[in-house]
Amino acid sequence: MATGRAADKATDKAALRHEIRRSRAAEPPDVRVRRAQLLMSHGAALATRAGSAVAGFQPTNHEPDISALLMVLALPVYLPRALSASELEWVRARPDDLRGGHRGIPRPKGPAVALGPGIASLGVGVMLVPALAVDPSTGARLGYGAGFYDRLLADLSPAVFTVAVCREQDQRVLPVEAHDVPVAAVLTEAGLVSVGSAGDAPAED
Repeated sequence: MATGRAADKATDKAALRHEIRRSRAAEPPDVRVRRAQLLMSHGAALATRAGSAVAGFQPTNHEPDISALLMVLALPVYLPRALSASELEWVRARPDDLRGGHRGIPRPKGPAVALGPGIASLGVGVMLVPALAVDPSTGARLGYGAGFYDRLLADLSPAVFTVAVCREQDQRVLPVEAHDVPVAAVLTEAGLVSVGSAGDAPAED
């Protein structure tokens, strides 16, 4: 059971999750559409690191919509699906999975082609990771609390460029717990930028 400062950090994260989810839900649809367009415009910066495939996600809970961005990369895309309470499996995306519209499909259909960090063996150079917020000074990411991505990132090949996707306004100082795994960069409507120890230089020209 968490005690002391660890418990405080968990409480702080819970409050931040509630705040950001409420803010995202209140955004007008036209703001979300404009953000999706801006994210798509940063595809060239991602393409330089993408290798022969990209791991993405399907936006839910009013997450920034990366559907159009994934399509402009013109590479094979793999989407995650919960295999159990602790592990993700990966599915090769179909065109229908990458349509915009801010609806999201939590469980993509089709056969699994890799488990967890094994996605790196399929030539994935970039993994886009959903995030409620990112700390640009440390690369710490605030997720939804289930821990899927912390477990995945902990075992992922360092050759995969991990990019958390959030709104520009959700870059902020975050409490960090022992199990948190930082990402290499953050992508917002403003662009792609390296974070943490790599944050002295932008990832995008």
